Amino acid sequence: MYDLIIKNATVIDGTGSEPYMGDVAVKDGKITAIGEDLNGADKVIDATGLTVTPGFIDSHSHSDRTIKPFPNQREKIEQGITLSITGQCGFSQAPRKKDGVLTKISQYISGVKDLSQGSSAALMIGHNSLRSAVMGKVNRNATPEELKKMEELVQDAMDAGAIGMSFGLFYVPGCYAPTDEAIALAKVVARNNGVIAAHIRCEDDNVIESVKEFIGISVKSGCRAVFSHHKAHGFANFGKTKETLALIDEANANGADLYLDAYPYIASHTTMLARFVPKAFHPEGTTNALNLLDNPAIVADIRKWAEQWNNDLSWTLVTKCSEHPEYEGMNVNEIADLRGDTDRMDTVFSIIRETKGGAGACFFMMCEEDVENVLKHPRTMIGTDSAVAGKSRKYHPRLRATFPRVLARYVRERGIVPLPEMIRRMTSLPADVYKLPEKGRILVGKDADLCIFDADKIEDCADFVHCENKNKGLHYVIIDGEVVVENNEFNGIRRGKIYLR
Repeated sequence: MYDLIIKNATVIDGTGSEPYMGDVAVKDGKITAIGEDLNGADKVIDATGLTVTPGFIDSHSHSDRTIKPFPNQREKIEQGITLSITGQCGFSQAPRKKDGVLTKISQYISGVKDLSQGSSAALMIGHNSLRSAVMGKVNRNATPEELKKMEELVQDAMDAGAIGMSFGLFYVPGCYAPTDEAIALAKVVARNNGVIAAHIRCEDDNVIESVKEFIGISVKSGCRAVFSHHKAHGFANFGKTKETLALIDEANANGADLYLDAYPYIASHTTMLARFVPKAFHPEGTTNALNLLDNPAIVADIRKWAEQWNNDLSWTLVTKCSEHPEYEGMNVNEIADLRGDTDRMDTVFSIIRETKGGAGACFFMMCEEDVENVLKHPRTMIGTDSAVAGKSRKYHPRLRATFPRVLARYVRERGIVPLPEMIRRMTSLPADVYKLPEKGRILVGKDADLCIFDADKIEDCADFVHCENKNKGLHYVIIDGEVVVENNEFNGIRRGKIYLR
């Protein structure tokens, strides 16, 4: 007797193979039979006209921020994500130091490993969090003792079940770390058969050099590596993905082991502080990027740098502004007009100061051609680069709609990648890259994490104005053999968990 049978489905098994018609049976959280005319189950789903695939794996997620306060992970599960790779861009929930007390990632994992969640998660240790815990946010090289301590904490994380380490070389304090530090820490990950990922040091004017740096980190450490949310950012850099992808292909042809992930939008999302006070303006000894705005000489340099936009910041859409929630959903030009600011950078500086650096925004500085170039690459996985909405009113729609958007816009409408191949990028490819052998395939013995959707009608409905709109066409999501989403709606059953290496 099976627990569940999915009957009359178009099966796309996650390997890239062509679809076939069949039934899929589930027992005790595992796929136990695949065939025709399977019978004898407590529950039967008639999937006539629908497609069944493995559950989607979010290869680049920040869900570890929200596992405790928002365990339902509603926006993840309602777009078909059954597992997220978390702790990305160099930021993880541990290690951290507060009031002189160090919390290791092994301690953090002990506190969350038994939590039930709407969607599952696997954890990476973040280099920015690691460096902050050991050194603070100082702009200098680590001492030999500090580097040794960081290596010990990476080993602690790997021993505790972390699947690898992420770098955020764009952010403070990771931007202060030399390449050699990253190589040394990546070697610890490599010795433990883990994976490294990176928000590279620069995604705009110096994107070529930054891609070369991370290739070098991977090659010299001997560690498998993933380029996070790969893009060419900034109007002057449109088209550069052709060169960056060629560099990655060349390195792989010479023995490297490199992959990418991407989200299907022309807008990125980060803090306004990180975007408008980049590393180029961080002098030696800086410990807090927000303090730079108290330096008139640095503010003058930033203003000069910003002249390239001719006082037009309409491409910056504010999504989080705690001191002025009325600004959320407005672009900087609109906010400047509301405030009576003639210089848009005055508006930017005011928002950053008033929110103590916490304001977030979407930045429309990518082009469709580059998005498609990256999505077409056979080693590209799909990631949301997001947590969940929580209490936020405005946010990047990728948080809610990434996977349906890829399937609707880039597979069905634009046809840049065939459906079975894109499903591979969403399922078995990240399972293989991040070494999750029970995930990502519809095969007997694999975990019964599954999506059932209408391939002709699945659609993302969230946009930058109406980010709360739910997706369409996702009929069921199943985790551990249990139905958790029905007709695009999470039903409250939490079957997700923390997966350890």
